[in-house]
Amino acid sequence: MRRSLVVLIVDALGWRSACETPGFAPSLPHRRRIETILGFSSGALPTLFTGRMPSEHGRWLMFQRARARSPFAGFHWTRVLPPRVQRSEALRRMLSRVVERRGVRGYFHLYDVPRWLLPQFDLAERDDIFAPGGLPVDSLWDAVERRGLSWRRWNWRTPEAENLQQLERCVASAEPAVMVCYTAELDAALHHEGTNGAGVRARLGRYSTLLERLAAVGAAADRAPWLYLVSDHGMVDVSATVDVMGRLARLPVRWPRDYLAFFDSTMARFWWRGEKGRAAVTDALAAEPRGRWLGDPELSRLGALFPAREYGDAVFLLDPGVLMAPSFMGKQPLAAMHGYDPSHPDMAALLWSNRPVPESVRRLADVRGFLEAELDALRAEAA
Repeated sequence: MRRSLVVLIVDALGWRSACETPGFAPSLPHRRRIETILGFSSGALPTLFTGRMPSEHGRWLMFQRARARSPFAGFHWTRVLPPRVQRSEALRRMLSRVVERRGVRGYFHLYDVPRWLLPQFDLAERDDIFAPGGLPVDSLWDAVERRGLSWRRWNWRTPEAENLQQLERCVASAEPAVMVCYTAELDAALHHEGTNGAGVRARLGRYSTLLERLAAVGAAADRAPWLYLVSDHGMVDVSATVDVMGRLARLPVRWPRDYLAFFDSTMARFWWRGEKGRAAVTDALAAEPRGRWLGDPELSRLGALFPAREYGDAVFLLDPGVLMAPSFMGKQPLAAMHGYDPSHPDMAALLWSNRPVPESVRRLADVRGFLEAELDALRAEAA
């Protein structure tokens, strides 16, 4: 039986949550706390896969300003619909199908972005980031292909339970040589329940049990798989909400007439149409005690400064644990959220393995290089 390399990527599994879960994944003794990036999975996963920061690989947040033809072109007409219809799930599904027919193969969701405003924006993730050539720069998947290794991946396109069952069967047969499984259901459970939710704890228990079963495969013949548990970011329990949109609605300037804005769950991004709008919004949010403006030096340090300003001329970030409600991501408060300052302890991701992990692997951008070196070690062992 030959060796296999298995990577389980659990979205939103934070370092602190894993460490504070008794008996979690004991067969993975080599453990590294991983500093994530500013933003969400739309930027974190490309950083994990490419070993580069968002400003280098070009993917940061799900929505960016449209610079060419938007996949939402023509959606202006929805403004004439009754508000109830604009908010309907039926309209969201219909518009999503139109976007898919226009060639978008990456993950996206329309959330509560005003439908009539969508043509002002574009989707950063047009292609499948889990496939070779799916990112603007070289990725882990390209590296696997170059080495000629047999491999298989599972992600959000198929149900998690089905994916994990297939993963376990493949590990039992040690075929293919490389297996990567991405799971997103823990992220959803954390948003709904918070980090101490019963469903969250139950799911962590299932992951731990799965990892122990995978580790045991082939152990008697000293051919146990090389296992790597990876996450893209942690999660912070929500302690307060702030109505940024309501604060701005009291100003004498309006979006999108005087400025264009996108309201993510933890940050507001702006593109200025003139000095009047810029000054009014800047002053209004400077008075908000639960957030701060991010200057260019800080954005640059965080790997999120884009010269073309496709993600915003200016960014206002909320404090950890503070949720923007309502926002374009949703109207109702959630139990936990990510997308805060990466230095917050609960934002840290992780890399756990049954293989030694160098001390130098400390940031999300370091993980790709480590995994690529492991691919070379796997190929050398098989030679």
